[in-house]
Amino acid sequence: MRAISLSWISLGPLLVLLHLGHGFAGNLEHGIGHYWRVPPGQPAQIWSRVDHDRKLSDPFFNSDRWSNAEWVFDAPHAEIEVSADRTKKKVALFKHTAECTSNSRGSDHVIRICEARLLGEKAIDLLIHESTPGFYDRLRVEVRNGMFACQYWTEYLMRLTGVTLTWTTKRQELTLDKKAYRKGDVIKGRIDFECIQENTTPEFSSKFGRCLDTIKVHGVFKTVVE
Repeated sequence: MRAISLSWISLGPLLVLLHLGHGFAGNLEHGIGHYWRVPPGQPAQIWSRVDHDRKLSDPFFNSDRWSNAEWVFDAPHAEIEVSADRTKKKVALFKHTAECTSNSRGSDHVIRICEARLLGEKAIDLLIHESTPGFYDRLRVEVRNGMFACQYWTEYLMRLTGVTLTWTTKRQELTLDKKAYRKGDVIKGRIDFECIQENTTPEFSSKFGRCLDTIKVHGVFKTVVE
């Protein structure tokens, strides 16, 4: 399994260049929020019951962390005026709304953004994500009446090279601090997720194989429901 996964790593430099192009072009062509869209052709995913814990706690929930948004292409950000060397300039910063770890592309890295959209009293969509020159992670979580389903994806080889990938959920756990939310509420939660990534392009698989790989995302999030 790991030997097959190395075929992805060998394409690393090319993927970074492709992703840089995709990051800028995607924002121009599809507008803000296009990163919520799940790639077509994904399998039906499993549904699991949401756990609820009103006393859910983690040091992250009490933190207030911000980072420079210059190389984070999909971060909701604010323009902050700062003073340096007797001059003032505006810097784009984004607030950390997640502290999750992903092992996509064979290397552990952090995901720092979570967004939440309210669709009904007991229906909410979460998107845990981050897009940088090195990594591109999307984990969409649909919560419906106490049940939830996850869909992970990344776009490194997909749109610019014609390679198609699928991600099939194998294990998932979600804990939220409440059973229902309203717009403007703060939502806190913990996610533990695992899926199998598979190449489904015949031309690519004949050369590199199916490139099966296990992707895991786990951590906590705290954001405002929109």
